[in-house]
Amino acid sequence: MADPALLSDTFVRILKESPLLPPTLDVQPQQLLSVRVSSDEGRQVFASSTAWSQYESATTLEPELGGLRLSVALQPAAAQRLIIGGLPRNRVPLLVGLLILTTGLVIVAVFQLRRERELVRLRADFISSVSHELRTPVAQIRMFGETLLLDRVRSSDERRRSLAIIVQESQRLTQLIENVLQYSRMDHGPSRLSISPARLDVVLHEILDSFEPLARSKRTSIHRRIEHAMVVPVDAGAVRQIVLNLLDNALKYGPAGQTVTVTSRCDRGEAVIAIEDEGPGVLLTDARIWEPFYRVAGGGEATGGAGLGLAIVKQLVDLHRGRVRVERGSIGARFIVELPDASHANVELESPRPASIGA
Repeated sequence: MADPALLSDTFVRILKESPLLPPTLDVQPQQLLSVRVSSDEGRQVFASSTAWSQYESATTLEPELGGLRLSVALQPAAAQRLIIGGLPRNRVPLLVGLLILTTGLVIVAVFQLRRERELVRLRADFISSVSHELRTPVAQIRMFGETLLLDRVRSSDERRRSLAIIVQESQRLTQLIENVLQYSRMDHGPSRLSISPARLDVVLHEILDSFEPLARSKRTSIHRRIEHAMVVPVDAGAVRQIVLNLLDNALKYGPAGQTVTVTSRCDRGEAVIAIEDEGPGVLLTDARIWEPFYRVAGGGEATGGAGLGLAIVKQLVDLHRGRVRVERGSIGARFIVELPDASHANVELESPRPASIGA
């Protein structure tokens, strides 16, 4: 079924905005072209004007677009204006030119309809996914907050567990909001980072320490192999978002009880950060994993999300003039981030950092 109002708005916008005719004509396309759309039963659902002519071309659209029949005709008075010197006696060149013109219009119309349909679907999926992701942590925070408010806990251990869950769900909520805000900034133009030399090992340990409670709630342990005293010019907040998105991705697609391995090293002047999970892995040829809203199906008990995590990772790594890729790990997938201009700090007088939980 076709919505006449939607088709009318779409075709009017195409005829108004698309440069379908030479600009020297100084005339709007709708003054020279007539467009009709009818259903497969022959019922007319759209007509740009009542005028018609013998210079017409028609095609049947794809089944996913309803099998609509699209017809385009050039008004007879326009032929003299389109051909320098007027109409030739031999009408074959004219008919060929008209066929090319109308075919181009048909192709543009099909692509515009397909793009409109895809954007509507993506918007609906995005709103549904974000709403679901927001509802879960908010419900958890409210439930355990009410439990504490009404003093329904039976012991101090149960009180601490309720508070820990509230903190964990707040972290999930914060990460989701940061992703949506980052994507909004990305959609309005390139972001600007505040880059300065930073101890990458210190930054990574702080990120992993804050992520440990959420990992434990999923029965996941984090194994660290972080090279000591590596200095890299980075935006610490952006690195935090990169690593948290990759860790969250590992939790979503990996099984419960898995071990996520986080490594970092300096390789020929580049800082290499690798995060490996024990999930089903991804197709190495699937370049769409870096696109917004795209989600890999299957593998893991929860594959929800807005589909923004890896797209934001790629954008932030590109802003650092680095590279990100995925390869097959020993069991699951291994995501690798490479950042330039890495070096080692002079830490002879520093005391070593104590081993962290999960190391």
